[in-house]
Amino acid sequence: MSAASRPQSAGTRSSQDAGKQGKERRPDPKRINVAVTPDTVRALELVMDREGVSLTEAVRRLIGYGEFVYRAVREDGADLLVKTDDSTKEVVLL
Repeated sequence: MSAASRPQSAGTRSSQDAGKQGKERRPDPKRINVAVTPDTVRALELVMDREGVSLTEAVRRLIGYGEFVYRAVREDGADLLVKTDDSTKEVVLL
């Protein structure tokens, strides 16, 4: 059996695959334990219920949204506004 057709075990890559990904390779995920407030638990449950995702995915999404807002406001100096049909609110980071 040639190397190209040989099955690989999970978590391993051929040198060809590694070369293709180069700098795109992400670091392995880290496990963390955090204590969260009841409000944070409710926010996570809301995303889990509405989006049909796991707790882990809800955490990833909310952190991703938060990072986007943080970078826009803190790094880019952007004004972040939330508009609805009848109001506009500014998002202010403390």
